[in-house]
Amino acid sequence: MSTLSANARKQKEEDIERLVKCRLRSEIEARKAVESTMKRAVQEARELKKELVLLRQEKEELRLAARKNVVSAAGSGGKEATRGGSAGVNRDNQTGKQGSNKTVELKLRQQIQHLTVRNTDLETNTNELQQQVSDLEAQKAVEVTQLTADLEEKDREITSLRAELKKTKIAVDETKRKCQKMLKEKREEAQRALQENEQLARCTKTLQSQLALLPQLKKQLEHAKEKRADVVEVWQKKLEQRDEAFLREEEVSKQKLAESAAQIDELRDEKDQLQTRLVELERKLCNMNTNHQTELRHEAQRLVLLESTSKELQEKLLEAETATREAEQAEVVARETREQETRLRQLAEDAADAVEVRAEKAERDLEQAQRQLNRLEEVLKARGVTLDYLLKQQTPISVASR
Repeated sequence: MSTLSANARKQKEEDIERLVKCRLRSEIEARKAVESTMKRAVQEARELKKELVLLRQEKEELRLAARKNVVSAAGSGGKEATRGGSAGVNRDNQTGKQGSNKTVELKLRQQIQHLTVRNTDLETNTNELQQQVSDLEAQKAVEVTQLTADLEEKDREITSLRAELKKTKIAVDETKRKCQKMLKEKREEAQRALQENEQLARCTKTLQSQLALLPQLKKQLEHAKEKRADVVEVWQKKLEQRDEAFLREEEVSKQKLAESAAQIDELRDEKDQLQTRLVELERKLCNMNTNHQTELRHEAQRLVLLESTSKELQEKLLEAETATREAEQAEVVARETREQETRLRQLAEDAADAVEVRAEKAERDLEQAQRQLNRLEEVLKARGVTLDYLLKQQTPISVASR
């Protein structure tokens, strides 16, 4: 188990080193590619600048040559005007020179136009190359920043992996110490069992040596019988006694051998049990290692869950903030409604006061009407007529007519 844990630890360390080397290699290659492209672009720009300088020099030389030809042509024309009376042969030569100068001037102008077009093309190419160089620089800068960010992320991952590896090393070392302690105890028990087995083996050897002496003793006994026939009975008795004692000792030794064999069997059984326990302990150690790895995976899943729950809590906080804002708005609305309710309550109280005043007035009117009715009944009773009778008749009866 210790070899397995050491191999796993070495494998993890090698994987981490491989990742670091791969990232460093990729960063170095990217930087080399950026540097090579930058160098190539700078070299091309320098060559284009050199060509531009050469073209400008050629252009200046052609312009100077054209100016010289124009000046020479103008000077020759002025001389012809001042002389006025020169010979016809000189005039023919001058006209031929003027024609040749015009052709040279046309050729020079064509070359100048061609060179200007080429110059503009080269300038556009240089501008395009400079734009490409700037784009490449920006792209490579972005790639370098991305690679640095990736490397920083991988460095953080490597540090976290190293921390986890350290924790696993500590746990594995602890389990290793426990297992070594248990193995040491079991080895000591096995050593004690082996010592007891060796003692039993020595006992069996001594018994076997004593059993090997039996035939020799019997031979000596027969020889003594032949020599001393007169004391046969005495020796016979002694021999019988000795034989009986020897048989008893032999039985005792056989019993001891049986007991030692039983002890050997028990020790073998204990040895088998110890071996099975060792196998079980190794299996438990494997299970502990697997459980530890599963716990690490569960911890990673738990971290992911914690991140998700933190995001959910942030969303809930946002919802709570919106709810608090809505509650504040609702509180403002409730405050306004309370103010409106107080106004309505005041109006209701005013209306209730008015109703009470009207009710009191109505009660007073009712009491007055009741008194008038009582007086009317008394008058009717005095005349011998009841109010019920008048209501049954349903005819208007006036007191004046009666």
